[in-house]
Amino acid sequence: MSFGLDKENAEVQTAIRNAFFKNILMFAAASNSGGNLEVKYPARKDEVICVYATDGSGNAFTKNPNNLTSSSFHFATLGVGVKSSWPRKLHDPPLKVGEASERRQTGTSFATPIVAGIAACIIEFAIVQNVPDELLTVLKTRQAMQKTLLKLMVDDTPRSGLHYIHPWKMFANDRSEESIVYAMKDILGS
Repeated sequence: MSFGLDKENAEVQTAIRNAFFKNILMFAAASNSGGNLEVKYPARKDEVICVYATDGSGNAFTKNPNNLTSSSFHFATLGVGVKSSWPRKLHDPPLKVGEASERRQTGTSFATPIVAGIAACIIEFAIVQNVPDELLTVLKTRQAMQKTLLKLMVDDTPRSGLHYIHPWKMFANDRSEESIVYAMKDILGS
């Protein structure tokens, strides 16, 4: 969810609860208010995975909010200077037909879909590696995905209080697919 609200919204909260009880992973942007405001709703809810932004080297985005969520996980990934598609009519001056409509964007709203995509890749990797269905079911829970991200894609020491996700860590040092599956099974309690 690449948005943040100051107050809870009943309709959004109902959707979050329904998704949570169906073990649908949800990711939400922390906010871009820096130290001036807290983490926005719904990112501050326990049912979702809150996402902060970094630059390409893992340095914290200056407008990340303070880490004030109840979660002990403060995940972050690339959210600074992300090349994005952009509506032609919003360019100044407007683009001509056929011109590339791209723009570099920054914020936790751009880091959030990247983390969601990383989680989807982890699940797909597990499927391709024939991880048993009961473990796949566990992997699709918020708590298990947080543990998996933390153990396979985050360094032991947080950077600026954030758990910087860098997916290549999972495959570092020519780590075999079998050893990754073994690590996943260990994380998931098999």
